Amino acid sequence: MFIDFNQIARIGKIVALLGFFLPWITVSCSNTEILKATGWQLMIGDPQPAGPLEGMSGQTDIDKDSEPAVIIIVAFAVIALGLAISLLTRAKTAAIAMLATSVVGIGISYYGVSNLSTELRREISEQQQQQGGGASSDNPFFSADQQRELTQAVSSAITVEEKEGYVVTHSGLLLAALFALLTIFRRRQPEAAAPVAPAS
Repeated sequence: MFIDFNQIARIGKIVALLGFFLPWITVSCSNTEILKATGWQLMIGDPQPAGPLEGMSGQTDIDKDSEPAVIIIVAFAVIALGLAISLLTRAKTAAIAMLATSVVGIGISYYGVSNLSTELRREISEQQQQQGGGASSDNPFFSADQQRELTQAVSSAITVEEKEGYVVTHSGLLLAALFALLTIFRRRQPEAAAPVAPAS
């Protein structure tokens, strides 16, 4: 029975794209969730407050200042492009396109989420410095050095955890890459030699 591995790879691509509409990440500070977002919400710059901040959409600084995550948009576009190419080209070219875009999609999305915690820490540090920098000498409670230490402590407490949508996307891409690879290296069964007709 012939199995079209490319069709299975395409299903993996579709699953990966659907994963963007499931929860992708939660952001926590000292093990308390403060933000959550699907892949789509990261793409449009609309993370949602979570935990004690839930119900305060648009009122938190990070929420108001959020911008579209360009790198997540690129990951989505690369995955979708691979699926589109696979529908318009022949089997081996389609497989190569799906394999390449799956690997690139995994790499880009992994980098994007990994980089998110670094960016959040940087934003928090900048906000703390802006709020406390001008009034540090007038602050009766903390010295400038203590304020810097407090900012570093808050920043280091920020963690980003991958959720089920992120896992679904990567699982779909791994599935697509695997079956695209099987298509590329599929060995065709040797055709049986046709019997030679006896000479009349």
